[in-house]
This record gives sequence, C-alpha cells and structure tokens, in this order.
Amino acid sequence: MMGLAFGTLSSPLDLDAAGKRAGQYGLTHSGNRHAFSAIRAPLGVIRGEDGPTALICGGNHGDEYEGQIIARRLFERLEPEDLHGRLILAPALNMPAIEAVSRTSPLDGGNLNRSFPGEAHAGPTREIAGFVATQLMPLADIAIDLHSGGTGTAYLDAAYLCLSGDAARDAQTRAMATTMGLPFAMVVPPGDTPGDFDGAAHAAGCAMLSCELGGEGKVSRRALEAGWQGVLRVLVDAGILHEAAATRLGAGPAPQTRFLDLGAASAAVTSDHQALAEPLVALGEAVSAGQPIARLRDLHRLDVSAIDLTAHVAGIVAIQRAGAIVAPGDHLCVICPELSGTALDALLEQTARGAP
Repeated sequence: MMGLAFGTLSSPLDLDAAGKRAGQYGLTHSGNRHAFSAIRAPLGVIRGEDGPTALICGGNHGDEYEGQIIARRLFERLEPEDLHGRLILAPALNMPAIEAVSRTSPLDGGNLNRSFPGEAHAGPTREIAGFVATQLMPLADIAIDLHSGGTGTAYLDAAYLCLSGDAARDAQTRAMATTMGLPFAMVVPPGDTPGDFDGAAHAAGCAMLSCELGGEGKVSRRALEAGWQGVLRVLVDAGILHEAAATRLGAGPAPQTRFLDLGAASAAVTSDHQALAEPLVALGEAVSAGQPIARLRDLHRLDVSAIDLTAHVAGIVAIQRAGAIVAPGDHLCVICPELSGTALDALLEQTARGAP
C-alpha cells in the first residue's frame, strides 16, 4: 500500500506490513485558523500473523471519551505477537470536534455520524467520513465504533444492534452484541439514523457493532472497563486477538446482555415548557406506563404549580437528559421495553421479511 488518500485527507501510514506503527492522517481546510495548516489525527496499525482485520474507532463525536481511551489502550498494550490478524486504530475520528470539546465540528457544524458515506471536497466533516468509508472500512472484516452519551445525555452501557434487514448480517451483529457482554443492547430499526457509521460499514461489507458507554461529557470508570473487556472479547471471538492476550489484559467471561427495543415501541418523555426539571426516576430503572418520570417547575414564577410528566410505555429508562433546564421539545428520557429472546427472534424475522 502506497498510502491513503481521499479528497484533501491523506496518510502515508502503511497498513499492510507486519508490525506495529503509529502515524496520522491530515486534513486541509482553508478557514481563518487553518488556512496554512494541516489538521492531524492519530492512526495506528498492529499486524501479527495473517488473519482478519478489525477497525476500532473512537471520537466520532468530540465530547465522548471512553472509546478514545479504549482505542489508544489497544495500541499501547498489544503487540503483533498478540494478534492473529490486524487492528487498525482510529481513536480520534473527528479531531476538530475533539479539540473543541463538541459533538459537532466547529469547522462546518457537521455531525460526523450523519455524514457517511462522505464526499470529497465537500467540507471537513464529509471528507473525514469519506476517508473512513473508502480507505479504512473496505480493509476491515469487522468494525467497532465506540460512542458515549456526549455532554447532553447519559446512556445505559449498551451495544447497538442496528438492524439491516439482512438476516445473516443481523444474526452476526446480535452475536457480536452478546459476545461484547455489555449490560444492555439497544435494537434499532433499519434506516433509523441515515448517514451513520453503521450503514457505511455495512455497505463496505464488514460486520459492524457500535455502542454507548456512559455520557455527560465525563469518563466513567464503570463504562470504560465494561467497554474495554467487551472489545477484547469481540476481537477474540472474531479470531483476531489471541485469548491469552485478552485474559492478560483483564477480559473475563461475557455477562448476560438484556435487549431493549429502541424502535417504535420505545417512547420519549418530552417537555412542552421552559422549566427546571427534577428527575423522579434513575437511569436503568424499570418503570410502568403512567408512572411520573420528571417534575417540571416554571423557570420564572413560584406561583405556578409543578407539572409531572409520565411514561407513555412500560420499560427501562435507557437514555436520560444531563441538564436540568429544559425548553419545549427537549426530551427528558427515553423508555425502552425489554425484548425476550423469543420477541427478539420474531423482530429479526419480521425485519428480514421487510414487514412494517
């Protein structure tokens, strides 16, 4: 391989040769700050014996940190002799957003996880997406995109089973989510978030798993450890990482994963007021339909009665707002019904048939 290039992005890093190498890819953007600069992001590769390839990414959103740390840990702690295959490590996909501590890029306002498959010379965010989609994803047998809730939300530690409608692919993703062993897995209907990493990876022909680990713009030791062990287990199961290396680095057996429906059966609890919000339930709590979820108090007046918002469905509080000041249209939380194994089987079969 003579290097990687897409639009204004390029990298001289050799991803084919055996060994362990760190490099960067550089982006050019003619803005006020960067008109005479290259915006660089780290890229690494570890290649051992011949075998499959995994692409591990963090920093898709700039205010999410567990994935950035996990990808960097892999480069720090693994050597070529630990691998029956290759790891490509991109811990800071959206460096402009990371430097700005922002979900989206300060250069063009782009959300990288809504910008795939990308386009050359169409602005920094779409070019980064195109670089990943054309230069990295086609090399991978599996891809793992590690997210957290960002500054605005807290998520259950959960893998994401993003359904494609392809029965074999969805079964493979389900197996990967089970192997990862996070406490929960969110089941997402096909086409739920157009322009995301998952769809581009599927188009490139590689198996794909994403996840959410913690949130609120912080690093959770609990979420970091769960994600770390989960990634190691997936790499072992894919035949890329030797089991002895995973054990050395702390991976244990996979705990049981509970599957939650993040499709039409889920429901957001949403404010219609500008208010100070008091949560009445905790993240991960099981709630019943009609149960009070949050209490809203008028932001400007003391003589206006508080309003309780209630759950529309029974289920688990899967996502929760981080801030307490809300406006009309702001979601306080999302409640997801739990799926039994039988119900999940039926949902996957229904999706494969293309049924609504």
